[in-house]
Amino acid sequence: MADLYGIWQRAEVARRLDVLSGFVAMCVAGDADARRRLALLADGAEAALSASPPDLELAQRHLDELVRWADTEWADHPYRPVEARPDEADRQTRDYAKDLRHGALPDPVRDEMGRIELSLEVRFLALCRRPDLDCRAREDVFYTAGRAAMALDLGHLEAAERELRRMEWVGCEG
Repeated sequence: MADLYGIWQRAEVARRLDVLSGFVAMCVAGDADARRRLALLADGAEAALSASPPDLELAQRHLDELVRWADTEWADHPYRPVEARPDEADRQTRDYAKDLRHGALPDPVRDEMGRIELSLEVRFLALCRRPDLDCRAREDVFYTAGRAAMALDLGHLEAAERELRRMEWVGCEG
């Protein structure tokens, strides 16, 4: 699990870096010195995140410097990005983490994940379109589909397959 936690931490820093560096880039468009400073901070953070192993402390220091700069120069700017609410930040970070995790998997595993994901989507939609499913069975289908998707996010193919079969079983019972 430490591997997944490390991926999550990298994704969190990358998400915040992308949002804030985009804003700062807009603000410093006409200032060559400020653009160089931004490039040093953003490139330094990205290099630290891409290192093997990733240097999260260094990446975080670069991000913290970028945050201090933005807070000092553009705190009242009407388009300054605010930190997302915890649930939205987690959703955004999850997307980044999925990309990082996906990139670290071997091709055969990614292919199998794609097959399971497609099967999950097709079966889920087919079950949702069934007019004979009662409310409770429909909720169970949504729940098991979510568990299968979460298993895929974690790269656990057997659990995803198991939840896929469970979703089918719930759809047959409902």
